[in-house]
Amino acid sequence: MPSLWQWPCTKPDQLDRRAVFTALARLLDVDHRAQHKPWSWTLVDDGDQGCALRVGLLDVALVPRLHQRCPADLAGLRLTGPVEQLTACEWSTLREGHRGRRWDITFVSPVTFRHGNQFLPWPAPSAVLGSLRRTWQAFGAAEAGPVELDMRLDPIVVFGLDGASRTERVELDAPRRRGGDGSRGAVTVGGFLGNVTYGLVGEADPAEVGALVRLAPFAGVGAYTLRGFGGVAVPAR
Repeated sequence: MPSLWQWPCTKPDQLDRRAVFTALARLLDVDHRAQHKPWSWTLVDDGDQGCALRVGLLDVALVPRLHQRCPADLAGLRLTGPVEQLTACEWSTLREGHRGRRWDITFVSPVTFRHGNQFLPWPAPSAVLGSLRRTWQAFGAAEAGPVELDMRLDPIVVFGLDGASRTERVELDAPRRRGGDGSRGAVTVGGFLGNVTYGLVGEADPAEVGALVRLAPFAGVGAYTLRGFGGVAVPAR
């Protein structure tokens, strides 16, 4: 059962994505070597009220872990209240709802897609829906059946775009404890932040597309969702 949770917290002077990932992995990881993880996170700005650490879960068995031994200071994020559930639904419920031919997605944290050794910001329909389809196959197919969506003929296009790309240097490793110069391994990540409207122009089942779009807030989109990238909000219809 996908679910969405959040802790209110103070705005950090600088977000240490590696440290937040490490802290949440200790809390949520069952199999550290798993290729696909049933959780993601993003930091959401609440304006004058601070911000919130939002965590999406794709496995109901992880829910009790959110309430266990979570420190008041999580990797430099000072939590100012208990974790609260925002929403949850059955996998089958994601197939219900709006069945139009356009979908709006708001990327509330930069979304990025890996291309070889590069991380690119363009939220192409095939990249966004391909990412969500892989997540569905890994965690939802056993309960709700596979999503059948053939993107080879580009049935989905971008109808509208309102946002900007940004580049960020992301630290991957902890500082070396012995020897070296204390530097960390790092990569440059390009991500898109803002709103995208996707539309169906070819042969595809809008119900299947809608199911993937509704999964996005729970799963995140693209690369580095375990480091706070690819956070999504979907306007209600």
